[in-house]
Amino acid sequence: MSVTDTLSPPGRSACLATAGPVPVCDHAWDAVLARVPLLSERELDVFRQLARGASNRTIAAKLLITERTAKAHVAQILSKLDVESRLQAGIAGFAWEMLCAGADRAVDLSA
Repeated sequence: MSVTDTLSPPGRSACLATAGPVPVCDHAWDAVLARVPLLSERELDVFRQLARGASNRTIAAKLLITERTAKAHVAQILSKLDVESRLQAGIAGFAWEMLCAGADRAVDLSA
């Protein structure tokens, strides 16, 4: 038995070798994205900046707020989305942006 066989879940190694990357459905992330509408407009502005990997200082400069306020908004976002870190919030923000961009394109194509 090889190291790859040991680390791979049963029945997936052949699939991965032939089909390329396999999308993973993680219901925890679905729950995070479902909580995005709970964010206020300003928190959404900060959330979009987190999706771009912005620091508190950068967020503050772009939104014309203090770093302390940016930090407070980030803390509220983490709490409302029930994520552990700004990295997780940023990943969720990136996914949210991609989903919104896809929805916008779908609307444009049907018009």
